[in-house]
Amino acid sequence: MKKRRGSLIFFATLLHLSPVSAVLLQQGDVKFTIDPATLQISADAVVVNNPQPTQKVSELQASSAQANWRWPDRNIQITAKPDGPDLYLTIRSDRSQAVNWFSLPPHFSTLQLPIGEGSRIPLDNVQWLTYLTTALSTVDTNFDLKLPFWGLEQQGMTYSWLQLTPFSNQISFTMTGNQLAMQSSHAFNRFNQQQSFDVLLHVGTTPLSGAIRYREYLQQSHQFSSLREKMVTAPEGKKLIGATHIYLWGNTLLAQEDVKNWPGLIDYLRSPAGAKIWQKMTAEDRKAIEKLPGRAPGDWQKLSLTDAINRALVALAPLNVTPDSPSFLTAQQQQAVKVRQLAQQLLGDYLAPPEQWGPGLSDPVIAALKKAGLERLWLGTDNWTVDFLHPQAVERAKEAGYLIGSYDSYDTGIPPGVNDSWLTAQLPHEITEKCAIVRADGTKLPGFGGDGYYLNPGCILPYSQVRMRELIQLSGLNSLFLDVDGTGMVSDDYQTEHPTGAAQMAADRNARMAWFSNTLKLPLGSEDGNAVTARHIMFAHGTETWGFGWGDKDMRQNKASPYYLGIWWPSAQPATFFSPAKVKPLYRTVMFDPRYRLPLYQAVFHDAVIATHHWTYDNLKFSDVKTTRALLSELYNTPPLFNLSRSTLKERLPEVIKADARFRVLHEALWDKALTGFQWLDKEGWVQQTTFSDGSVLTANFSDKTVDGLAAHTLKATLADGRTLNFEH
Repeated sequence: MKKRRGSLIFFATLLHLSPVSAVLLQQGDVKFTIDPATLQISADAVVVNNPQPTQKVSELQASSAQANWRWPDRNIQITAKPDGPDLYLTIRSDRSQAVNWFSLPPHFSTLQLPIGEGSRIPLDNVQWLTYLTTALSTVDTNFDLKLPFWGLEQQGMTYSWLQLTPFSNQISFTMTGNQLAMQSSHAFNRFNQQQSFDVLLHVGTTPLSGAIRYREYLQQSHQFSSLREKMVTAPEGKKLIGATHIYLWGNTLLAQEDVKNWPGLIDYLRSPAGAKIWQKMTAEDRKAIEKLPGRAPGDWQKLSLTDAINRALVALAPLNVTPDSPSFLTAQQQQAVKVRQLAQQLLGDYLAPPEQWGPGLSDPVIAALKKAGLERLWLGTDNWTVDFLHPQAVERAKEAGYLIGSYDSYDTGIPPGVNDSWLTAQLPHEITEKCAIVRADGTKLPGFGGDGYYLNPGCILPYSQVRMRELIQLSGLNSLFLDVDGTGMVSDDYQTEHPTGAAQMAADRNARMAWFSNTLKLPLGSEDGNAVTARHIMFAHGTETWGFGWGDKDMRQNKASPYYLGIWWPSAQPATFFSPAKVKPLYRTVMFDPRYRLPLYQAVFHDAVIATHHWTYDNLKFSDVKTTRALLSELYNTPPLFNLSRSTLKERLPEVIKADARFRVLHEALWDKALTGFQWLDKEGWVQQTTFSDGSVLTANFSDKTVDGLAAHTLKATLADGRTLNFEH
């Protein structure tokens, strides 16, 4: 009886909200009603859009197949057209203005939002409401959302709002009393005023209905490319099948393990014979060495001393060209060669053989990975200096069958002397000034971290093509990670020489990624892999676990906090990447609680983009959600990602081997299959199941107890080829 009373209240609410002058539209099983004056919309009597402020309506023409009308006071033309379970809404404007067109009806209990992989948000959850109205108070549908849509769930139905025009849209979240207020608007401006704003409302019966419909839209509009299609262009991409992703840290020549005679090396540095290096050391470094005659330093001292020696070697081979020189990248490669030669000439008697050198990318690390049975890996370096310093290790990685790529980016340009270690931002002054994005007020848009300027990707495209080609030729890499482009981060550029709207800026990012894939024919990855910039990449970092807490002082500044991520030192093992941390309760709920996760991104892109964690949050970063994250990745069939260095091999390699074995066997079976279904197998949401297009089923138990014969913290895979696999954590 109590349940029936709740239903009566629900439908009474619907009747109260129903518009009095609605137009009925139907071309299939779903009846849509829409009030032309307020845009209140219902699907089979369920209000799915609250009324907006009432507008004067003129030129109304309506049939069951289409309705057209104008808001003459706003110079707006609107068309609504049904097609089975879909309603297409098109809004045009004759002038620049923002149009508020959506607000959340209060009777919905659950919101789907593609932040990261996908979230299913109970609208009575206090922590989620806090997160939405603080961290996500304002959202761009092309950047903050990995997919440009949201879904509303009620009584077994899912109502999904797909932004077919994904740019210049804003969602805001505020609280009205204890009720979440969600509103969305579209901005018409000088760049997009001639374009319509198109929205598709899809009525579905499963949690993934909206994602699957969006995938169909991308396919129908020729905006979708599968991994199979991408591998025709870049055959090396086949090495991503079943590959764990690993970042190798340390961008210097020598590791502390490369020194075989510390007492002898220290005596040498203090002697006249070692004067060349001694003179290039800082006073602090020399003082530390003077305290160590006749004995070996401790481990922490070895690390500092090795860094000091590496810096001195670089100082002996200064880079005598500026970013303005066309040979800037070549000069960096030649500098690396000179540094290697100097190390051998001056320090060779105290070091291991040169082919073994390196704190991350090195022969010993590659050999250890291969010996461990890791057949396929994507290896990344944080900049190309290390690739120039260790060309033999690059070749060993390729001989082992691995992909190896450097970090690259063309998003920010900075002046010389601001941060010379930020290699990708060292650009010719003329290009930085010419390509800087200009805001509507005429000021240039500050770059990442407030340094330099953000750059227009279309303006810098010719330069980026030259540098990417040169980088691949000089380094021998067979892959590349292109930062930012895959995030869908765009803006309007009012620079008079290259005025560019948001949609064109996204197209220019896509053009850069397409050029790399089509011209150099190598597998390309990028950050996040947002839908608007995903077509030309094979892998993405930042979807399965996305960057969060950027402004959280406990995570970023308070070193006494258990949530502190760590400092960016030492270079071969930065604590922020390697030191375990715990997750704040708020983030544990909104980021990692499996009950609130939904594989929306995988339902669109599983067989098109291989998506994994943000590199700052690898599989081992958060000790208190380690098992949950591993199970989520296995359930969604996404690869593990690890940060690794030579000095952490012994500790971390067993974890890499275990995760790799689980992922590889599943991904080799499912990499070219679509994720087609998702369901919960218990009332609490701890036991979850994904289904793939070949009929394979993955079932995960995130709880602490056995459920229906599935042990706690276990994944069971029932593959289409008849195999059954069980992974226990």
